[in-house]
Amino acid sequence: MHRRLVVAALAAASGCASQIHPLHAQAIDPPHLPDAVGPPVSLLICRFEDRRGERFHSPAVLGAIPVAHLLYSADTYHYPDRLVMTRGNLRGRPQLTQGPLDTALPDLLAATLGRARPRWQIEVTASKDRCRSGGDAAYVIDGAIRRTELKVHMNMVPLGVLGVLGAPTSFVDFVAEVDVEVRRADGGEAWAQTFRADARKATGLYYNRFAAPDLLSALVTETVQGSVEGAIHVAERGL
Repeated sequence: MHRRLVVAALAAASGCASQIHPLHAQAIDPPHLPDAVGPPVSLLICRFEDRRGERFHSPAVLGAIPVAHLLYSADTYHYPDRLVMTRGNLRGRPQLTQGPLDTALPDLLAATLGRARPRWQIEVTASKDRCRSGGDAAYVIDGAIRRTELKVHMNMVPLGVLGVLGAPTSFVDFVAEVDVEVRRADGGEAWAQTFRADARKATGLYYNRFAAPDLLSALVTETVQGSVEGAIHVAERGL
């Protein structure tokens, strides 16, 4: 199933040149915020902890049974961010995205915060020691990815046959949990939130073809925008 998803993404790009777009470079608009209050703030953004475990892929038992897999098959991906998936077009060229969330989210936070508060001093660090101490930053943003489960289940017969008439050919479920916290340099927690996703989409030959990357992109956007808003709120008020 992993191979089929990759091939499907690449097939969608046939006919014109495609481009690899790393997840950490995904453009995210900052949330609508009032003008900056007070002097610039220094922020240290840590690489997120990945708590999703060692399983990458969990196939359904029924999918391994000959003939039965034509009636129902399902695959669950615990690291959908590491798959290559088509997100859409940019200037007529299909975009393929790939990248781990634990490194992409801090970079996206830094880029979006920099757009919202260009005078702030923002640093991203992979050093656990520097993250614990906070360095010379006033606030530290840290986080953890607890769960990202993308389940794709389908029925080849009869849904595959009816797909040409507009019936759904597969169903995509996405469940995720990402923790983000903002703490003061002295270690005290100033703000924390868990961003969750629990969404489902039916896909067909003519609609929702990019359901999986769209669901993942929605989680990333909500997490970044919400975290930026929370960090600016507490930092500008000295909470």
